[in-house]
Amino acid sequence: MRLGRIAGAVTALILAAAPASPAAAGAAYPPGVTADTLRIASAGTAQVAAGGAHSCATTSVGDMYCWGDDSSGQLGDGSRPHGSARPVMAMHHAVQIDAGRAHTCAIDADGVAYCWGDDSAGQLGDGARTDREVPGPVRALEHRTLVDIATGDRHTCAIDDEGAVWCWGDGSRGQLGVPGTGGSATPVQVGVTGPVVDIAAGGDSTCAATAGGVAYCWGPGVPDGDRPAALWTDGKIRQVTVGAAGPCALDAEGMATCWTPKARTTGPFAAISAGGRQTCGLDRGGRASCQGGGGPYVALDSGTDHTCALDSQGYASCWGVGITGLSAVPVRVEGLPRPPAAATGIRVRALDGGLRVSWRPPTDLGSGRFEYLWVTTAGNEAGCTLAVPGASGCELENLRNGRDYDVAVLVKTTDGVTVSDFVTAAPAAIAPEPSRAHTLPRELQPGPDSGLPETGLSPVALVSIGTLLLGGGLVALLVRKP
Repeated sequence: MRLGRIAGAVTALILAAAPASPAAAGAAYPPGVTADTLRIASAGTAQVAAGGAHSCATTSVGDMYCWGDDSSGQLGDGSRPHGSARPVMAMHHAVQIDAGRAHTCAIDADGVAYCWGDDSAGQLGDGARTDREVPGPVRALEHRTLVDIATGDRHTCAIDDEGAVWCWGDGSRGQLGVPGTGGSATPVQVGVTGPVVDIAAGGDSTCAATAGGVAYCWGPGVPDGDRPAALWTDGKIRQVTVGAAGPCALDAEGMATCWTPKARTTGPFAAISAGGRQTCGLDRGGRASCQGGGGPYVALDSGTDHTCALDSQGYASCWGVGITGLSAVPVRVEGLPRPPAAATGIRVRALDGGLRVSWRPPTDLGSGRFEYLWVTTAGNEAGCTLAVPGASGCELENLRNGRDYDVAVLVKTTDGVTVSDFVTAAPAAIAPEPSRAHTLPRELQPGPDSGLPETGLSPVALVSIGTLLLGGGLVALLVRKP
């Protein structure tokens, strides 16, 4: 069960609900960039997922790669022989991913779910119960916009943008949450009082957290296991996870409580993830508190026998039992494309009909070859493309004075795209500086006929000083404590 699901679900909801840029149809994007690319990269959707004996990760543009065991086609590339220690491409534009025992699922930028791999219990959701070696859509939910997905041993669950929960696959132990359902090869709706904002599946169990902070679980070890039972009802739960030892929940203060024969609470954490052999917490500094951990990481997921994590530079590392053996310490995954670092220190200055943008160039170009920097407004009303990685400024022209524009710098390499923070600014006409001759009425201008002395401080300076003194007095009165 990967950690960070709530942020991921919100990201998926924003991506699925937001239309493409209104300027996309008429304005040209630079080569290799589309409206979807910009939306996905802006959301920072890079994730990692650990399954039974395979793992997957996404890049900054939503390209999904998988590695490890492929005996049921769970890597998604359709190639033979099965199994690869190096990442292989599974699909594009993935914004949510999860890996089960021998199947994998993802949600794309349009909110459509895709699954592949083992389908012995109908966990792919297409009704066929036939293993699939490449991603295929869950057609029964294509009319829904999905925002999160979770995979167990042989079942799958998802949340739509209305907070409804859908599950499919093996239901022999109540893991679908629908009484009397021994299994279903197509999605069935679960009766959870929602809306649900987080979903987790592990082994034969499933848990969900609602917007009201209540956590429900169903499956083995839960009262009335074939229907959702509220295990945490204090209104503070924001994330759930399920492992071999049972479900755990993370509250708003970062404290994690696990539903085991003897409940235990620990923390604080930013996120948690439970697997078959261990439960990991990620603290606010990105450090993993589990065997073989370390960090700092931005994403982490515990599978059946191994754990994988992503750091802020885009490197993936795994530890535990893997296709190449056993390691108690993180081992870097070779061959996973790594995106460039972001441009930082974005500053925008108003011009008449435009904006002057400056930044600090990226310090790390990742694993790819540099292609260009692209400075753009969020609506693609204006942009400039620069072919030098060390470039640090450009001007956006033909913009409307007085209108706010969100501006960012995009870094493009052959292995990824990274978008900087957006900065808001508005073009403005720059009024000409008034001439000195018209600062004061003619009769107050210094000169031989003005009646004012020509030595010492000029009247303009005297007026300015008086204004400063008066202003200083007013400021003193305004900030004086009672």
